[in-house]
Amino acid sequence: MAQTSTLPLWEAGVGVLPFRADHYRGSPQNDWYQLPFPAYTVRGKNFEGENGYIRGHIMRFNEKLVLDLSFSLGLNVNSDADRLRKDMENLDPTFEVGPILRYYLWKSQDNNHFLNIEMPYRAVYATNLTYIDHVGYYSIPYLNLLSKGTKNTWGWGSEFSVGFQYGSKSFHDRFYSVNSNDVTPERPYFHSVAGYSGTQFMATFNKRIGDLLLVPFIRYDYLDGAVYKDSPLYKNPNYTFFGMAVVWFFAHSKEKQSAPTMVR
Repeated sequence: MAQTSTLPLWEAGVGVLPFRADHYRGSPQNDWYQLPFPAYTVRGKNFEGENGYIRGHIMRFNEKLVLDLSFSLGLNVNSDADRLRKDMENLDPTFEVGPILRYYLWKSQDNNHFLNIEMPYRAVYATNLTYIDHVGYYSIPYLNLLSKGTKNTWGWGSEFSVGFQYGSKSFHDRFYSVNSNDVTPERPYFHSVAGYSGTQFMATFNKRIGDLLLVPFIRYDYLDGAVYKDSPLYKNPNYTFFGMAVVWFFAHSKEKQSAPTMVR
């Protein structure tokens, strides 16, 4: 049975995200991190967003096919902490923005489960808040299965996706190129090309308990066969990133909106 409760149109709060991640895709090293962050959620019918993404309708072609705007964030890379990148320049955080074509493939009769094909194409920018630099393009067409939290799942919602990643030459070079001034006996000169960038598997869960939101997640990328595989900075075909966000919302709008809003 589907939950009939609604949530505020917007909310604001604070959160903490403990997670473990490889230093970058292809790095054999990983670390645990703990990231506090301001939290927000917007659940409009034509616009929605939360920490990590923003989506807004650009055009609706028909009942099943829509063109949206998407936004995503990327982590920084501390070269001092990575053996392969020793003495190389640190990489600042990135953000991505661009269109996403979404096809609503299927939904269950009880409106609890949704299967979508989503095809984003985003420009990637690096920034440390004192500059913004365009560093390439990234795309990951993926199949996405979303399920609402119900009594049968003890209120836990879920999202499972699998997709094939593609990047431009400059996007790959940001992580895997070795320029002449960074060459060592163990780190030869290398520049990448555009093309296949790995296969991504993602599982995210969510449960709302009053004003508290729990979001455990795990991401796994299989990188064997990627176009940058010959880079001396690539040593690990298995990229993992997992953790759990805990968010407390302390401000809410009076207007209500059911969620998820842009699934269909």
